[in-house]
Amino acid sequence: MKQIKDLQGEDAVGRIRQPFLIKSCEEGATNTSGALYLNITLADATGTMEARKWDMKKGDREIFVPNTVVEIDGSIINYRGKNQIKINSGTKLDQSTIDRSLYVPHAPVSVPDMKGELRDLVNSIQDEQIRELTQAIINDTWPQYSTHPAAVTVHQAYESGLLFHSISVCKVALAIADLYPGTFHRDYLICGCLLHDIGKTWELSGPVSTKYTRIGKLEGHINIGAILINNKCHELGLDEEKTELLTHILFSHHGLPEYGSPVVPKTADAFLVHLADDCDAKVNVIQNYLKTVRPGEFTARIPWMDNIELYRPTFDRDDGAPEPLEVPEKAQK
Repeated sequence: MKQIKDLQGEDAVGRIRQPFLIKSCEEGATNTSGALYLNITLADATGTMEARKWDMKKGDREIFVPNTVVEIDGSIINYRGKNQIKINSGTKLDQSTIDRSLYVPHAPVSVPDMKGELRDLVNSIQDEQIRELTQAIINDTWPQYSTHPAAVTVHQAYESGLLFHSISVCKVALAIADLYPGTFHRDYLICGCLLHDIGKTWELSGPVSTKYTRIGKLEGHINIGAILINNKCHELGLDEEKTELLTHILFSHHGLPEYGSPVVPKTADAFLVHLADDCDAKVNVIQNYLKTVRPGEFTARIPWMDNIELYRPTFDRDDGAPEPLEVPEKAQK
C-alpha cells in the first residue's frame, strides 16, 4: 500500500485501489450541466490528497463519510500540475479492524503508554483532594482528552496530541521545579499541567478535520477549562484557597492578556505552568519547521515566534526530502 507522500510525483499517475481515510466530503455541481459530484479530501498519516467522484450515485454519501476509512478504486491523474484521485467507486470497511495510526497523524507515543505515564503522575499527587480532582476531570473527558489534538495547526496538531502535550508540559515543569527546591508546589504543578488545556476537549471538534466548536469560539478553552476545574472543586468540597489557586493556573496559563489569558500568572506554580506550556509548544513548532528544510538552510519565518528564521546546521542528520508545511494566516495556540 502506497502512502500519500509517495503519490505526489508524476511517476505516481495511474490506477490505484487501496484504503484511505475520508477527511472531508462535500457536494459540488458542475458549471455546465449542474450535475452533482463529490469533492473529497483523502488522508493517511503522511498527508492529504484531493479527490473527485464525478458520477455521484445514490448512496455515495453513506459510503464517503468523514473520519472513516474507505477502500478507493480509481485513478491518479495530474490536474493543473497537481496530482489528484479520480474515484470510480468506494467500498465500506469494518472500522473496528482499521489501524488508525496508518491514516491519522498521531502522537509519537502510544495511548496505552501515555495512559501509564498519566496514571503515575496522578497517583504521585500527595494531596488527596487535588488527586481526586485531577482524576475525576480526566475521567469525565477521557474520550476527548485521549484523542484530541493539542491545537488546530500550531503544535501537536495530531491525534492524541492533547494528551502528549499535557504530559510533556508536566515533565518540563517538574524538571525545572527539581532544580529549585522549595519554590514550587508539586501537587499544584501536576494538576495544573495535566489540566491546563482541558478546555480543548470542548473547544476542538476532534482529531480529524479539526475545527473550533461553537462553544470553543464563543468562550475559548481557557475559560472553559477554568470553569470545569472551578465547578469540580466545589463539587468535591475543596476549600476556597485551593479552588482559587487551581482556577488561577487555568486562567493565567497563556501568560498575558494579548495571548488570551484574562490575568497574568500571580503564583510561582501558575508561572511555571505557563513557562512549561510555552516551552513545549514552541519546541514542537521548531521541530516542525526544521523538517521543512535541508541541513544548511534557513526555515521560513515563524509567525508565532516573532517571525524568526531558524538555521539547520550542515552536520544535522538529513532524513530525506523536506516535508511541506501549511502556515495558517492567523496562528492560534
